[in-house]
Amino acid sequence: MQLNLDKEDLRNMIKGCRPNYSVMENPIVKKCGHYVGGFKDEWSWNYNFGNDFSEEELYNLYMICKNSWNIIIVAE
Repeated sequence: MQLNLDKEDLRNMIKGCRPNYSVMENPIVKKCGHYVGGFKDEWSWNYNFGNDFSEEELYNLYMICKNSWNIIIVAE
């Protein structure tokens, strides 16, 4: 399947997910939002995140967030 996505489409895809805690310190991820810990415990995207990113950079950010939830099971 091929899709034609513009920057706004990519930003909306990213807004629909959040990074796993394991990648929240990634410089690209950290530049675009912040973690609120404690009672609330959530990720919040900055309002204008990614405006200075290319479409490729936005896609890479999406893939970082998406793949951060892949669980690797190690057999003992």
